[in-house]
Amino acid sequence: MLLSRVARPLIAAVSIANGVETLLNPKPKIEATTPLLAKTQGIVPTPPVSPAVLVQAGAAVKITAGLMMALGWAPQLAAAVLAADLIPSTVAEHPFWAPGPPDTRKAHQQHFLANCGLLGGLLLAISAPSGKRRRRKR
Repeated sequence: MLLSRVARPLIAAVSIANGVETLLNPKPKIEATTPLLAKTQGIVPTPPVSPAVLVQAGAAVKITAGLMMALGWAPQLAAAVLAADLIPSTVAEHPFWAPGPPDTRKAHQQHFLANCGLLGGLLLAISAPSGKRRRRKR
């Protein structure tokens, strides 16, 4: 229980900071999202949405779910939302498998693996008991 109270805000801080940074500087995220959206057109039935709106909405989700998780308000749901958001953003923003300069590919690989570690923490938060159950006296 005590570890969860410490771990949840630490994990959530990454998402909150990322969401705030995205709102302050959306251009790199928009540039990473645009090709991914183009690839999904015709495959995934979605209404047309601009990459800028999608990036801003994603930032709002990260901030909101991060705050919920940090404060212990439905932390398992918040962790699930953050995990669902982390997977496509990691693939879009850190394609270390794409051709390019070795230094860039190495940096993408490091960020990709760091996000995999964060995903592991979120999965643990999803599976952790909420701690609000009372033990029965025998």
